[in-house]
Amino acid sequence: MNKTSTTTLDKRYWKLAIAGGMASYLDSAAIISVGISLAIWKTSFGLDPWAIGFISAALTLSIAVGALVGGRIADVFGRRLVFNIDLALYIVGVLIIIMARSETGLIAGVIVTGLAAGADLPTSIAVISERAPANGQGRLVAFTQVMWTIGILVATLLGFLVADLGLTGVTILFLHLIVVAVPTLLIRIFSKSFQELESETKQKKSGEENEAAIPLATILTSPIIMKGILLTAGFYIFYGLVANTFGQFKTYFLITVGGATQSTATGFSFAATLVGLACASIFARSADSKWRNHLFYFGAALLIISLSVAALSEGKILWLMLVVLILYNLSNPFAGEAIYKVWTQETFPVNARATVQGITYAIARFVFAAFALVTPAIIAWSPSGLFWMLVGLATVSAIIGNLIIRQSAKSDLASNEVTLSEKVA
Repeated sequence: MNKTSTTTLDKRYWKLAIAGGMASYLDSAAIISVGISLAIWKTSFGLDPWAIGFISAALTLSIAVGALVGGRIADVFGRRLVFNIDLALYIVGVLIIIMARSETGLIAGVIVTGLAAGADLPTSIAVISERAPANGQGRLVAFTQVMWTIGILVATLLGFLVADLGLTGVTILFLHLIVVAVPTLLIRIFSKSFQELESETKQKKSGEENEAAIPLATILTSPIIMKGILLTAGFYIFYGLVANTFGQFKTYFLITVGGATQSTATGFSFAATLVGLACASIFARSADSKWRNHLFYFGAALLIISLSVAALSEGKILWLMLVVLILYNLSNPFAGEAIYKVWTQETFPVNARATVQGITYAIARFVFAAFALVTPAIIAWSPSGLFWMLVGLATVSAIIGNLIIRQSAKSDLASNEVTLSEKVA
């Protein structure tokens, strides 16, 4: 995709980006809320460690299944329809969690919530990119990562504020999700500007782009599409293993290895995430500009450096780990999930995007869940060894990202040559 100069976008598009980006907000906020609630559920419902592990795994795996199935359903039955159904199902799942008074109820609520959140992620991004103007698609898709980060910040802060309220605090945590999800659903359904954008999109798109979803068999046998899937999935899996490990275990690591207190570890994480939010906002503004690729290389190098510092120090020097967290959050928005989302939307046809992103997202989540099972054991074996593993994973993700950038440049060159030849003819 050619990088055009950034221009001011119609406010309707930003309204769409916010309502669609709420899928990312609600997904990250649900993950954080469940994580915060585990200890309280353990005490209140008398859950054993296996039950706690099952609830945590159930959320990750149901998000993966939701992304895999939901993305395809969206392409087949209509992205806007599924866009709304996903969020309604999410609300039902959260209500089940709030009303649960047993382990079975909690697991059911977590599974329903995870399935809905997973399905909404690829669907919402496809809806945004389909309606976005050519000079704004990158910015609008990248903005969903800003929403993801805000979801983490709000849920973490709210969890801190209600930490001493027991089950009442947990109820407040999940009611927050309802309070956010309900008006978002109403906006998605009844917004006049959404209806206008949908109508304009149908008029602008060619007949080929408005056809039904590309058959799954065609997607899986197309060399061009499969090459795109392998590259984007490869990048997301290798990068995501780093990000998921940081997301799930940074507090655990700071306490067990670095000797930090719970409040100190939480404070470190919150402060570093604020840096990440600022950088995510910068990336969203630059996603359609010539600076995007430069920022990717900057972020990839910084990520490898930060992980190397952690590996060399073995994570035992607390102030140095704060530096590592800040460097990680400086790099993450430029060379992580945000650019993966943009690449996915630029690489595939509009009537296959939700399917393809659902496939890559689901595969990655399954891998993340498997690695998370052994991460505590790796930390106990060698904290330094874990970080050297992450250095290797980050390096591979940078190499694959470079391949995607080069492939995109070749596609742009070929497109420009075709356009030029048509003009000459």
